[in-house]
Parts: sequence; C-alpha cells; structure tokens
Amino acid sequence: MKRIIFFLLIVLAAWYGWKRWPDLFRHDPGHEAVVENDSGLTMERVRVTVGGQTFVKEELPNEQRAVFPFRVTNDASFELEWGWKEKMGERRWRGGMVPRGPMVQRHTMQVDGDGGVIYTANAK
Repeated sequence: MKRIIFFLLIVLAAWYGWKRWPDLFRHDPGHEAVVENDSGLTMERVRVTVGGQTFVKEELPNEQRAVFPFRVTNDASFELEWGWKEKMGERRWRGGMVPRGPMVQRHTMQVDGDGGVIYTANAK
C-alpha cells in the first residue's frame, strides 16, 4: 500500500512539473507604472488601474514615488485615483497608452499641487 501511494505521489509530481515547465523558466519583461508625488501634499489611497489590474498604495508622501510592475495582454490605458491627506475630495485622471507588443515601457505619472498629472512614457 505504501508503495502505491509513493508511486502516485511521484506520478503526480511529474505530471505537475510537465504542465508547469514552460512557466518555471519564462521571465517575460514587463511594463512599469510609476506615480510621482510632486504636489507638496501627501497622497492617500492611490489606485492605478491598467488592463483590468488595480494596484494600490495607501499613502504616498511628498517627493516620493510608487512603482508598480505589470503586464498586459491587449492595448490599455491608465486610470489614476487618489485623495489628499490635507484636503477633502478625491481626484481622478485617465490617459496614457500601454501597447501590447514586444516593446516594454516605464509609464510615469507625475502629480502636481493642483491635482494635474503629467504623463510620460519611456523605453525601459
């Protein structure tokens, strides 16, 4: 009985390894979303949504940045939402463009004191 259980465990491990083999050694490059706080205020509840994925940073102090690595399967755009610690209300920005193709980029969203966003995309 012990031999059968041991044999079944070996077969299960071999099957799992066979199915997962391509994923174990594949390291595709990915994009980066960078949120820079140049507002003079503290940002709270920072949410970046791209390609159906949402990334969250609870607090982003002034002159700090948050970096979120991601991958997309189709062309996508960004949605950035945040609140101020010192002010009431929530801000929202939509824009930018992420290509699905083989080119990977670093997408920087720089937030200023008026709640404006300067978006730049550079090759990674």
